[in-house]
Amino acid sequence: MRVISGSAKGKKLATIKGTGIRPTADKVKMAIFNVLQHGVINFNFEGCNTLDMFSGSGSLGIESLSRGSKFCFFLDISRESHLVCKRNLENCGLSDLSAHVLIDIRRRKPFFIEKKFDLILADPPYQQRYLENILEFVTKNDLLNSDGVLVIEDDIRAELKINGNFKLIEKKNYGKTQVMFLIPN
Repeated sequence: MRVISGSAKGKKLATIKGTGIRPTADKVKMAIFNVLQHGVINFNFEGCNTLDMFSGSGSLGIESLSRGSKFCFFLDISRESHLVCKRNLENCGLSDLSAHVLIDIRRRKPFFIEKKFDLILADPPYQQRYLENILEFVTKNDLLNSDGVLVIEDDIRAELKINGNFKLIEKKNYGKTQVMFLIPN
Protein backbone atom coordinates (compact mmCIF):
# COMPACT_ATOMS: atom_id res chain seq x y z
CA MET A 1 0.00 0.00 0.00
CA ARG A 2 1.36 3.42 -0.95
CA VAL A 3 0.47 7.07 -1.50
CA ILE A 4 -0.50 7.45 -5.16
CA SER A 5 -0.13 11.17 -5.88
CA GLY A 6 0.92 14.53 -4.47
CA SER A 7 3.53 15.62 -1.95
CA ALA A 8 3.92 12.14 -0.39
CA LYS A 9 3.71 10.23 -3.69
CA GLY A 10 5.31 6.81 -3.50
CA LYS A 11 5.56 6.64 0.30
CA LYS A 12 4.80 3.16 1.62
CA LEU A 13 2.09 2.90 4.26
CA ALA A 14 2.15 0.41 7.12
CA THR A 15 -0.91 -1.75 7.77
CA ILE A 16 -2.10 -3.87 10.64
CA LYS A 17 -1.66 -7.57 10.03
CA GLY A 18 -4.09 -10.28 11.02
CA THR A 19 -6.81 -8.23 12.72
CA GLY A 20 -9.47 -8.39 10.05
CA ILE A 21 -8.59 -4.94 8.72
CA ARG A 22 -9.08 -4.66 4.98
CA PRO A 23 -7.13 -1.72 3.59
CA THR A 24 -8.40 -0.08 0.42
CA ALA A 25 -6.57 -1.58 -2.54
CA ASP A 26 -4.37 0.87 -4.45
CA LYS A 27 -6.46 0.42 -7.63
CA VAL A 28 -9.69 1.25 -5.75
CA LYS A 29 -8.06 4.22 -4.02
CA MET A 30 -6.80 5.49 -7.37
CA ALA A 31 -10.28 5.09 -8.85
CA ILE A 32 -11.90 6.99 -5.94
CA PHE A 33 -9.56 9.95 -6.33
CA ASN A 34 -9.87 9.91 -10.13
CA VAL A 35 -13.67 10.11 -9.86
CA LEU A 36 -13.35 12.93 -7.31
CA GLN A 37 -10.94 15.01 -9.41
CA HIS A 38 -11.86 14.11 -12.96
CA GLY A 39 -15.43 12.73 -12.83
CA VAL A 40 -18.78 14.43 -12.37
CA ILE A 41 -17.61 16.00 -9.11
CA ASN A 42 -14.48 17.90 -10.22
CA PHE A 43 -13.32 18.14 -6.60
CA ASN A 44 -10.47 20.49 -5.67
CA PHE A 45 -8.34 19.24 -2.76
CA GLU A 46 -6.44 22.50 -2.29
CA GLY A 47 -7.29 23.92 1.12
CA CYS A 48 -10.09 21.48 1.90
CA ASN A 49 -10.90 19.86 5.25
CA THR A 50 -11.20 16.07 5.14
CA LEU A 51 -12.70 13.55 7.55
CA ASP A 52 -11.45 9.96 7.27
CA MET A 53 -13.98 7.72 9.04
CA PHE A 54 -12.93 4.15 9.86
CA SER A 55 -9.46 5.40 9.03
CA GLY A 56 -7.50 2.21 9.72
CA SER A 57 -3.98 2.90 8.45
CA GLY A 58 -5.05 6.37 7.29
CA SER A 59 -4.55 5.58 3.63
CA LEU A 60 -7.51 7.58 2.26
CA GLY A 61 -7.02 10.63 4.48
CA ILE A 62 -3.28 10.65 3.81
CA GLU A 63 -3.98 10.54 0.08
CA SER A 64 -6.24 13.58 0.47
CA LEU A 65 -3.56 15.45 2.45
CA SER A 66 -0.91 14.54 -0.09
CA ARG A 67 -3.10 16.04 -2.82
CA GLY A 68 -3.49 19.38 -1.03
CA SER A 69 -6.05 19.10 1.76
CA LYS A 70 -5.13 21.50 4.55
CA PHE A 71 -6.41 19.26 7.36
CA CYS A 72 -7.64 15.71 7.94
CA PHE A 73 -9.46 14.41 10.99
CA PHE A 74 -9.05 10.65 11.45
CA LEU A 75 -11.74 8.59 13.26
CA ASP A 76 -11.43 4.94 14.19
CA ILE A 77 -12.54 2.60 16.94
CA SER A 78 -9.20 0.75 17.17
CA ARG A 79 -6.28 2.03 19.22
CA GLU A 80 -3.92 -0.11 17.11
CA SER A 81 -5.24 1.49 13.91
CA HIS A 82 -4.85 4.90 15.52
CA LEU A 83 -1.15 4.22 16.23
CA VAL A 84 -0.45 2.88 12.73
CA CYS A 85 -2.19 5.89 11.19
CA LYS A 86 -0.07 8.27 13.28
CA ARG A 87 3.10 6.43 12.21
CA ASN A 88 2.07 6.67 8.53
CA LEU A 89 1.38 10.40 8.88
CA GLU A 90 4.82 10.92 10.44
CA ASN A 91 6.47 8.89 7.65
CA CYS A 92 4.74 11.09 5.05
CA GLY A 93 5.54 14.34 6.86
CA LEU A 94 1.84 15.15 7.32
CA SER A 95 1.38 14.87 11.11
CA ASP A 96 0.94 18.61 11.62
CA LEU A 97 -2.12 18.60 9.33
CA SER A 98 -4.12 16.04 11.29
CA ALA A 99 -5.99 15.14 14.47
CA HIS A 100 -7.33 11.80 15.72
CA VAL A 101 -10.23 10.52 17.81
CA LEU A 102 -11.10 7.01 18.94
CA ILE A 103 -14.86 6.63 18.53
CA ASP A 104 -17.53 4.08 17.70
CA ILE A 105 -20.06 6.00 15.60
CA ARG A 106 -22.82 3.51 16.48
CA ARG A 107 -22.79 4.48 20.16
CA ARG A 108 -24.70 7.68 19.41
CA LYS A 109 -22.50 9.76 21.68
CA PRO A 110 -22.34 13.44 20.71
CA PHE A 111 -19.36 14.30 18.55
CA PHE A 112 -18.22 17.87 18.79
CA ILE A 113 -15.90 19.51 16.31
CA GLU A 114 -15.85 23.14 15.32
CA LYS A 115 -15.33 22.60 11.62
CA LYS A 116 -17.32 21.11 8.82
CA PHE A 117 -15.72 19.00 6.15
CA ASP A 118 -15.48 19.41 2.40
CA LEU A 119 -14.73 15.72 1.94
CA ILE A 120 -15.73 12.77 4.10
CA LEU A 121 -14.22 9.38 3.28
CA ALA A 122 -15.81 6.34 4.93
CA ASP A 123 -14.47 2.81 4.54
CA PRO A 124 -16.27 0.76 7.22
CA PRO A 125 -15.68 -2.93 7.90
CA TYR A 126 -17.54 -4.91 5.25
CA GLN A 127 -20.76 -6.75 6.14
CA GLN A 128 -21.23 -4.96 9.46
CA ARG A 129 -24.13 -2.73 8.35
CA TYR A 130 -22.54 0.63 9.01
CA LEU A 131 -24.01 2.41 5.98
CA GLU A 132 -27.05 3.97 7.64
CA ASN A 133 -24.94 4.73 10.74
CA ILE A 134 -22.57 6.76 8.56
CA LEU A 135 -25.38 8.87 7.11
CA GLU A 136 -26.93 9.35 10.56
CA PHE A 137 -23.59 10.31 12.15
CA VAL A 138 -22.74 12.82 9.42
CA THR A 139 -26.25 14.36 9.53
CA LYS A 140 -26.71 14.42 13.31
CA ASN A 141 -23.34 16.10 13.84
CA ASP A 142 -23.70 18.43 10.82
CA LEU A 143 -20.27 17.42 9.50
CA LEU A 144 -20.52 17.98 5.73
CA ASN A 145 -20.39 21.40 4.07
CA SER A 146 -23.29 22.20 1.76
CA ASP A 147 -21.01 21.77 -1.27
CA GLY A 148 -19.12 18.81 0.23
CA VAL A 149 -18.82 15.20 -0.89
CA LEU A 150 -19.30 11.99 1.09
CA VAL A 151 -17.56 8.91 -0.31
CA ILE A 152 -18.50 5.49 1.08
CA GLU A 153 -16.70 2.27 0.19
CA ASP A 154 -18.33 -1.05 1.07
CA ASP A 155 -18.97 -4.60 -0.05
CA ILE A 156 -20.80 -4.76 -3.38
CA ARG A 157 -23.69 -6.64 -1.73
CA ALA A 158 -24.37 -3.90 0.83
CA GLU A 159 -27.47 -1.80 0.18
CA LEU A 160 -27.53 1.85 1.11
CA LYS A 161 -30.88 3.33 1.99
CA ILE A 162 -30.24 7.00 1.32
CA ASN A 163 -32.08 9.34 3.64
CA GLY A 164 -33.51 12.63 2.39
CA ASN A 165 -30.36 14.50 3.42
CA PHE A 166 -28.18 13.02 0.65
CA LYS A 167 -28.23 12.44 -3.07
CA LEU A 168 -26.25 9.68 -4.78
CA ILE A 169 -24.42 11.21 -7.74
CA GLU A 170 -22.10 8.37 -8.73
CA LYS A 171 -21.68 4.68 -7.94
CA LYS A 172 -18.78 2.56 -9.14
CA ASN A 173 -18.05 -1.14 -8.71
CA TYR A 174 -14.54 -2.56 -8.53
CA GLY A 175 -14.54 -6.34 -8.10
CA LYS A 176 -16.24 -7.03 -4.74
CA THR A 177 -16.16 -3.35 -3.76
CA GLN A 178 -18.68 -0.60 -4.43
CA VAL A 179 -17.92 3.08 -4.01
CA MET A 180 -20.76 5.57 -3.58
CA PHE A 181 -20.36 9.33 -4.02
CA LEU A 182 -23.01 11.43 -2.27
CA ILE A 183 -23.68 15.13 -1.88
CA PRO A 184 -26.02 16.96 0.50
CA ASN A 185 -29.59 17.17 -0.78
